[in-house]
Amino acid sequence: MGVVENVAYDGSVLVRSQFAPGLGARVVDKRNRPVGTVVRVFGPVREPFASVRPVGKLPLSVLGSDVFVGEDHAKQEGRRSRRSH
Repeated sequence: MGVVENVAYDGSVLVRSQFAPGLGARVVDKRNRPVGTVVRVFGPVREPFASVRPVGKLPLSVLGSDVFVGEDHAKQEGRRSRRSH
């Protein structure tokens, strides 16, 4: 998904994303441990920011680390994008 840029004043984690993840998407670290869920997407279309509500207390070492969209949500996204209207 992208790289953790900062921790906001309300405790949410700001991620510079390579794409716009869906709201409610599960975010995990490189070891597939849960980081949180996407609650807001904002900023430029090409490289948006995603605000992630953490599942617990995250260490500051999370800054600069890569995070990913969990597999269960990625499968749902794939199914949704195939629908034609």
